[in-house]
Amino acid sequence: MSVCKTYWIKMCLIIIMLYISHSSAFLNKVKHRTFRTSVISNADVEELWFTQRLDHFNGADGRLWKQRYFINDTMYKTGGPVFLMIGGEGPANPAWMQYGTWLAYAQKLGALCVMLEHRFYGKSHPTEDLSTTNLVYLSSKQALADLAHFRTVLADKMGLTRSKWVAFGGSYPGSLATWFRLKYPHLVHAAIASSAPLHAVLNFPEYLEVVERSLATHSPECPLLVKNASDTLVDMLKDSKNYDKISKDFRLCETLQIQSDMDLAYFLEVLAGNFMDVVQYNDDNREFEGVRGTNITIKVLCGLMSDMSLGTPYDRYASVVHLMLNTFAQKCLDVSYDTYRREMSNSSWDGPASGGGRQWVYQTCAEFGFYQSTDSPNQPFTGFPLHFISGTL
Repeated sequence: MSVCKTYWIKMCLIIIMLYISHSSAFLNKVKHRTFRTSVISNADVEELWFTQRLDHFNGADGRLWKQRYFINDTMYKTGGPVFLMIGGEGPANPAWMQYGTWLAYAQKLGALCVMLEHRFYGKSHPTEDLSTTNLVYLSSKQALADLAHFRTVLADKMGLTRSKWVAFGGSYPGSLATWFRLKYPHLVHAAIASSAPLHAVLNFPEYLEVVERSLATHSPECPLLVKNASDTLVDMLKDSKNYDKISKDFRLCETLQIQSDMDLAYFLEVLAGNFMDVVQYNDDNREFEGVRGTNITIKVLCGLMSDMSLGTPYDRYASVVHLMLNTFAQKCLDVSYDTYRREMSNSSWDGPASGGGRQWVYQTCAEFGFYQSTDSPNQPFTGFPLHFISGTL
């Protein structure tokens, strides 16, 4: 067996072990405001633009648009592979062209590194706005066709038709990497997919089961304390006389108003989202992206939940919110379902959810599901079953 083949096998095994050791939970992206957004802007990485078809599957539609991509050729050696990092449900971050484990692989193998931004995310705007009429062109099928066309044209242009192309991605981009290899095996030699869900499922209660197990890795008591706090809050919410206290305890932007089941479920889901988000990104080693909050880990959250000096589990649950607000420089927590719905309904590229929230909700609604409900008894939260989540879309 050649050294190169041995290296690839070892690298794939490493990826598999990482996949097993971390939760395979999919990102809780229904709430746009919980996204971890990158703030880094790397002026040393040139923005490049590639001409794509709006609709790859309608020969009569000749509309074109510009898709953003990046290249790092500093490690490339003639005959080396091409590493294609697939963009996902947010802006493509140029920091990946200078940081990340994939560059260590590129250094060893003399690879050319390329990153392609996903249509309808970041600066890759195929249409004039994000109306549902235009979002019909946002799909994994179109994204895979983008990858195939990009790979074919770039290979011809740069003399890379004989090179082995390897697709990289994590979470949804990991799914795309896998599907790219399956659908276009003549174009991509291998796919490195981390935490990539491959089968669409509407109701995904297993997500919160993974959250519980992840919290329990710190201590068996941690998820029990979270459940105690969540249950206490739900009991308090049954009496509107407690709303002023709850609003103060959780630093809400406005006094809590529960006028519908949606209002209640949305409030509870926002609070649970703090734990879901931290578990998803626990110790993910992405500080180079300029992401805030990477210092908040499962250990930190469970440390707060077990700190008796902070009061009851309910009080500690509120302390988690305070930590998040302070970390993300927010004065208060907006739990208004009407505000959420209004933001998500804005179809402008300048809208509050245009960074990825509106687009991803559309994709989950049209293709994937992956809705993280509380329908399983084997998790610590309550109050947002599937019919609430599907009702918000």
